[in-house]
Amino acid sequence: MKHRNPNLRLAIYILLLVTFAAWMAYHLMMQSWFAIIPALGMVWISYHIFKLFRRLHEKVTYFFNAVENEDSTLYFPEDVRHKPTKELNQGLNRMNQLIQEVKFRNHEQEQFYGLLLEQVATGIMVVDESGRILQANSPAKTLLNYHSLTHIEQLKRVDAGLYEAVSLLKEQSSKQLVKLHADSVTRNLSLHATTFQRHGEKLRIISIHDISNEMDAIEIESWQKIIRVLTHEIMNSIAPITSLSETLLGYYTDTQNNTNDNRTKNTIKGLDVIHERGMGLIRFVESYRTLTKLSKPVFKPIRLHAFIEKLLALLQAESKAHPINFDVQIDSELCIEGDEVQLSQALINLFKNAIEAVETLQEAHIIVKAVSDDEGYCRLSITDNGHGIPPEILDQIFVPFFSTRENGSGIGLSLTRQIIRNHGGKIEVSSTPGNTTFGVYLQASFTN
Repeated sequence: MKHRNPNLRLAIYILLLVTFAAWMAYHLMMQSWFAIIPALGMVWISYHIFKLFRRLHEKVTYFFNAVENEDSTLYFPEDVRHKPTKELNQGLNRMNQLIQEVKFRNHEQEQFYGLLLEQVATGIMVVDESGRILQANSPAKTLLNYHSLTHIEQLKRVDAGLYEAVSLLKEQSSKQLVKLHADSVTRNLSLHATTFQRHGEKLRIISIHDISNEMDAIEIESWQKIIRVLTHEIMNSIAPITSLSETLLGYYTDTQNNTNDNRTKNTIKGLDVIHERGMGLIRFVESYRTLTKLSKPVFKPIRLHAFIEKLLALLQAESKAHPINFDVQIDSELCIEGDEVQLSQALINLFKNAIEAVETLQEAHIIVKAVSDDEGYCRLSITDNGHGIPPEILDQIFVPFFSTRENGSGIGLSLTRQIIRNHGGKIEVSSTPGNTTFGVYLQASFTN
């Protein structure tokens, strides 16, 4: 039946309709009740004509419903004899094919941009007006320390300041700086938001940058300027005093045997104290000059395992009174690029801190690990099982002049950080009771 010519059927229906109409008119003129028969025939013919036209409407409606429901299996037969129906079916099939091709290209494009977002180092989030996170790439989840982001309310669990900063990013091209504390690690994040409209919906693209290295560089430069000025002024003031006190002390010492004057003896003692304290202050200032006069590192390949073993051998004497278990987990073939002299100074500072952290423990452990990443860096970690660094001072340990030891100069970790930065690397710290880790990132070497 489906192959019958619809035009022929329509012509037959019209012919029958005219026939029944004439028949009914004849009986009406004759005032005969037989007019009911052709009237029923006309109703029957009208129903079939309506049904014939409705099929076309149903076919088109069915097509659009299938498109709306993303039904890609829809297919209309093209082997019909009726040319208009065949052309209609071919057109609908072709349209369905084009729609599927557009959807496929859009899907490919979405995948491309999704993969592109995953490759960039910048964290990216797309947020709607209700706070729902429609998309977040892996760097964003890593920087925000949350691996299943669906709503900005989740950021409260990470850091209240972070949630507040993201909530304030509502204006066009607005920016926020936030210090994020998570898992005993502190990061300085720069947040930037741009708004756009999509299908009438207002969305925000939030970019997240870790600017800790930049902030550290600015801080180091500021401290260098301060220390340079202070050392210059202090040395200019204290050097003449120390020199003069030394001269006077020598004069009075030479004449001390010839006099028993108590005033002279007290003067000698005072000059001796002035000279001693002055020399101590000069030594103190000279130690800080190293922060402003670090030479440019001379890079060469260093086999990390042998390098670390040599440093630990130098430090064994300090740990003999309290045996410490050193666990070195480094591939013997792993190499880094660096200045061996400067890196020795930096890493010895870290090892000394770790040794001091565990020297009172019965079971002291220090674990040294190193792994290379896909970005050409090697991460060297030094982990001790000491009591940990209190959270309130964790941000200050790299600040010059800051020290938790009674006679500490506060220069060790500051110098270490500057040496690592001069090597194009970075240093970070995380600390909880029983687990303190200093992580040092240095350029890996791929030369044998």
